[in-house]
Amino acid sequence: MCSRKETLETLITKLLPSGYTHLLCVKEDEFRAHLKVQLSTKEEVEKWLEEFQNSSTLTWRNARTYPASGRYNVYRVDLRCQHKTYASGKYSRNTNCPATLFLVFKRSMENRRSRSSDRHMAEGYLLYVNLRNEHNHRLACANALRKRDVSAVTIERLTELFEKGHSPSSALDTIKYDLQEEEGEEYLYAAADCAICPDVQFCYRLYYKIFQKSYGAPSGEKMVIDLEERLARYNEEQGCVCAQIEQTIDGQQIVAICTPVMQRVHTRVQQSGEIIFVDSSGYCDRQNHCLFLFLTHSAAGGLPLGVLITTSESAATLTAGISLLKRLLPPGAFFGREDHGPQAVMTDDCSALRQALATVYPGASILLCTFHLLQAMWRWLWNGIKKEERPQLLNGFRGLVYARTAEDLSAAYATLSADPLASKHKNFMKHLLEVYGRRQEWALCLRVHLLTRGNNTNNYVESAMKIVKDKVLHRLKAYNLTQLVDFIATRFEAYYIRHLTDFANNRVKNLTAPKCGDVDCQKIVREDEVNFTVPSASTGGWYHVNTGLSCCTCPVGQTGAPCKHQSAVVQTFGEGPLQMTGLKA
Repeated sequence: MCSRKETLETLITKLLPSGYTHLLCVKEDEFRAHLKVQLSTKEEVEKWLEEFQNSSTLTWRNARTYPASGRYNVYRVDLRCQHKTYASGKYSRNTNCPATLFLVFKRSMENRRSRSSDRHMAEGYLLYVNLRNEHNHRLACANALRKRDVSAVTIERLTELFEKGHSPSSALDTIKYDLQEEEGEEYLYAAADCAICPDVQFCYRLYYKIFQKSYGAPSGEKMVIDLEERLARYNEEQGCVCAQIEQTIDGQQIVAICTPVMQRVHTRVQQSGEIIFVDSSGYCDRQNHCLFLFLTHSAAGGLPLGVLITTSESAATLTAGISLLKRLLPPGAFFGREDHGPQAVMTDDCSALRQALATVYPGASILLCTFHLLQAMWRWLWNGIKKEERPQLLNGFRGLVYARTAEDLSAAYATLSADPLASKHKNFMKHLLEVYGRRQEWALCLRVHLLTRGNNTNNYVESAMKIVKDKVLHRLKAYNLTQLVDFIATRFEAYYIRHLTDFANNRVKNLTAPKCGDVDCQKIVREDEVNFTVPSASTGGWYHVNTGLSCCTCPVGQTGAPCKHQSAVVQTFGEGPLQMTGLKA
């Protein structure tokens, strides 16, 4: 059988890092050892200590340090086990562990005369290690491994993932996935080691620490100065003014952004002059700035026209912000309507935003999103109206919203007003009268003169806001306003560049035109270059399609929405409405 000394030597040898020459002396009665390591510089000593902690899965803290000006020693430090701390409490790791590690790095004998009788110093064994590896806690268990320090390699890996756009949680998931590939069946043990698989709290702390270093102060004057400098560099890189920051009279900050891709959408997408969509989202950074997106629709889906970031949602602040964004727009913005703005703007029922848009673009029709209108009515019915009565009142109001003509709208209002159930609720009748007074904003039959292209909701901008939260911010609050602006100018811009590239390469799914199987394409009459007469499959009559306006006289296509008659023209003649054939070059 092996002696106790041989057993201790074997155990300690397993703890030591590979690639070094060690001289080992072990005490027989205790788990203690004296080592000499062949090293030549202080940097090598620090590297050896780091590798020793990795190979032994032990974590050591400084107990005492010594000055580096000694006559005989270059470097000396006394270390203690991390489980000997001065903290107490429920979650403290303190066990008053007696384990210690003493390192002494001797001066070389090459350039001085020495009286030392240690022959190993002449052979280059300058690091003296005194290890007392007597711990009063378990070492190879999950509870001990999860308290280890995160290694420098893992921190570097996390930093690379953050720079590529990962959030703390997605970066940690990536590290776990890589560990599964690398470790295989040993993944169970690797995942328990905090040195190579940190917890999510550490990932979040590192994330904000990195961005604090990159983007300066989270708030205050220094943050504003940093942002101004970053915007100046960005404008210089783009060769034009794409972003600006201003402060209003009442001290509110506004940042307007119109990137090169947004400028191209303004000048090359016809729909940007017809109808735009505006929506907002708060709590995008740690100071809870409000972010407003301006978009239009196209054959490639929603495309951005501008971004506005403000510290307030008041009408005065939004008016100043939209005016600042207007000054950034390129010549020919809104497809040549830069002086008048778009024909229509669709928003939710935010009075401050609608007032600001009407002030800056007085010629635009400010429309109300149908979804938000019906949702607001349903919420109102929840207050004071019995559950079994709500559906009937809501369906009556839906009849007003989707009325085909102005006469049908008036008749539907008269019918609902005369309904005994509605008349029973005086508050409902009062609220209905207030909403009906704003019918120019929400009634579909009163907006047929506008080229809304069948868009009666804010779905495009709602989807774009989800892109900002998922693809740009990764469901995290930005560190500060500077980082939020930087992400909009880089990640948000890059996303739409990739999206448009995929669209140009015909790699975007779910962008199909309406089917025209029941339309007799042989009977389509081409009257001139842009006008076509198409037979109706249901009524037996005829509809007029104008490909120049991308409109049809059928109920679906009269506001420019894609319909089966326009699709039949495209299929028969190989040319047709803009929203079916792609973006204008």
